[in-house]
Amino acid sequence: MVADPTGMGALPSEILISILSHFLTRDLLSLTPTCHLFHNVILRILQCRLLEAASHKDHKLILECYHPSAKFYTPYLHCAYLGTAGLNTNDEGICGDETTGSLGKLSKLYSYFRPLKPDENRRALRPHPAGGWPALPPIGLVDKHERFVCQDIHLDSHELFCQLVTVTNLVKLGPKPGVFKSSVNIGEGLTRVWRDWLSDRVSCCDDLGSNEREKRLLWSDSGNHVGMRMNVEERREIPPPIMLRSDEDPPVSYTLQYEELAIRTSQLLLMVEQSFYQKVNSSSKSAIVIGSWID
Repeated sequence: MVADPTGMGALPSEILISILSHFLTRDLLSLTPTCHLFHNVILRILQCRLLEAASHKDHKLILECYHPSAKFYTPYLHCAYLGTAGLNTNDEGICGDETTGSLGKLSKLYSYFRPLKPDENRRALRPHPAGGWPALPPIGLVDKHERFVCQDIHLDSHELFCQLVTVTNLVKLGPKPGVFKSSVNIGEGLTRVWRDWLSDRVSCCDDLGSNEREKRLLWSDSGNHVGMRMNVEERREIPPPIMLRSDEDPPVSYTLQYEELAIRTSQLLLMVEQSFYQKVNSSSKSAIVIGSWID
């Protein structure tokens, strides 16, 4: 559809931004196929909303990623916004008409976040609620990298994969750490980390090409709304088994490094808006506690 030169399409982009900024994100998404001009202006509005949400001091994106057996002692992680590929702006601050691309581009955009290491006053591993610590080799967060959050996983000879539960929430911070005034779930799913995938990532550790980067991204849901890009290192401190049958795979241990958390931008914006419009009863002293244990 071509914009009418005598209608709204003839208005300057600044005026269109002022008009369309009053629409909810869900309504804006339905308007993107109207014309290229609307598509570009809406991209700019969504970018501003995303940047505002990512920098909002009272709202944070938190990630929980754990083996099912480690649910009760794996801490949640705050995430830092890295950017959204495809929402770059030109010198005028508005998406360029020639570089915007097809009208279906918006649904394919992803925003990226870096899971941050737990605070120094939070333990990387928490005691199991039944007492004691998880059996070695541990399945949980470990401090093995200067920047990346790391997690050890172990596969016995009869295991083909390891399962990781991934939960992402947008929360409004409360009066003290671990207590939140509100929480909106962005995504929750189960990821299978296969033995062959782990072995292939180790063998391709020096490959930084785009194809390898895509293979390092594991999705936690069938709709590819939330995924984790991970680096893999083999754990060599675990001694090999003394005896192994010829038809058995050897037990293996790896360390996963959380490089990036990828979230579909349209899904994120809808949840951000829901969080901002979520009504909290100011007269109530109740709060939402995310995470199993609070230091």
